[in-house]
This record gives sequence, structure tokens and C-alpha cells, in this order.
Amino acid sequence: MKNLRILSTCTALLLVMGVTFAQQTQNQGQSSSGVKDQIKTQTQLQVHDQTQTQVQNQTHTMIQDQTQTQTMTRTQTKDQTRLNEKDQLRSQKRLQLKNETMEQTQLKEQNRDQFRNSLTEEQVGILGDQEMTRSQKKKAFMGSLTDEQRNMLRENNTLRQQQKNEFRNSTGTGDQNKQMMQNRGANGDGSTGGKRNGQH
Repeated sequence: MKNLRILSTCTALLLVMGVTFAQQTQNQGQSSSGVKDQIKTQTQLQVHDQTQTQVQNQTHTMIQDQTQTQTMTRTQTKDQTRLNEKDQLRSQKRLQLKNETMEQTQLKEQNRDQFRNSLTEEQVGILGDQEMTRSQKKKAFMGSLTDEQRNMLRENNTLRQQQKNEFRNSTGTGDQNKQMMQNRGANGDGSTGGKRNGQH
């Protein structure tokens, strides 16, 4: 009977020890699992922070690139606007010069025709005299002019001088210079332009 009690007591002790060992093992497993979970969580947080930092850096770079592109676009637009304005001013100036030149040329032609039609037979004879030298013709012809004819010559000379001044002051492209030279060639030169017409 005593042996049975001893056996029962030993069995109970073994059960208690077994349960205690199982609890300790379970606690150790739970502790190890908790550490792993904690390490895993920290790793995930680090990866998340790194990813977020990369995204922020990429976003910042994209914003900088976009800002630079917008600045370059605005600068190019301003430069193009200035060029367009300069081209427009040049075109307006060329058109204005062309119109003024045409108006002055037409007025000169009218004055020349009027002057030629006002010549008397005596004046035409002076211009056609083959025995007189050029200087003699000029002296005799100028001495025969009436006040009205002198005013016509003066107006024509004034118009011609205005065209010369505009020609010098203009920025003048090659086409403008060529046009001015053609106008001068077509209209003749010198204060005795009316006299040349009188010869024909």
C-alpha cells in the first residue's frame, strides 16, 4: 500500500514536471515568435520608409524638371514675342517707307510734267541750241524762268532731298536700297530735270 502511494506521488510529480516543461517550451516558442514578428515589423517599416523617401525624391526631381521646363518655355515664348514684334515693326517701317516713296515719286512726276508743260518756245529753244555749251544753256535757261517755274523746281528739289534723307536714315534692306536707286534712275537727277524733259 505504501508502494502504491509512492508510485502515485511519483506519477503526479512527473505530470507536474511535464506540464511545467510544456509551458516553458510554449513560452519560449511564443517569445521567439514575438522577436521574429518584431524584427519582421521593423524590417517592413524600414522598407516602407526607404520606399517613401525614394518616392519623395522622385517627386521633388519631377517638380524641379517641370519648373525648369516651364521657365524655359516662358523664356522662349518671350524671345519669340520680341522677335515677332521686331519683325512686325520692320515690316511696318518698310511698308510706310514704300508708301511715302511712292507718294513722293508721284508728286515729283506731277511737278515735272507741270514744269515741262510750262516751258515756252524760247526756253525749249535754249535747251535745244547746239551752239551753246552746257553751262551757257544752264545760265540762259535759269535766267528765263518765271517765279512760278522756279517754285516748281524748288518743290521738286525739296522732295528729292527728303527722299535722300529718308534713304540715309532708314535701316534699309537691300530691296529698299535697290528700290530707291531705281526711283532715282527713273526720275532723273539734278535741278535741271525739267530741262532734260524739254529736250525730248
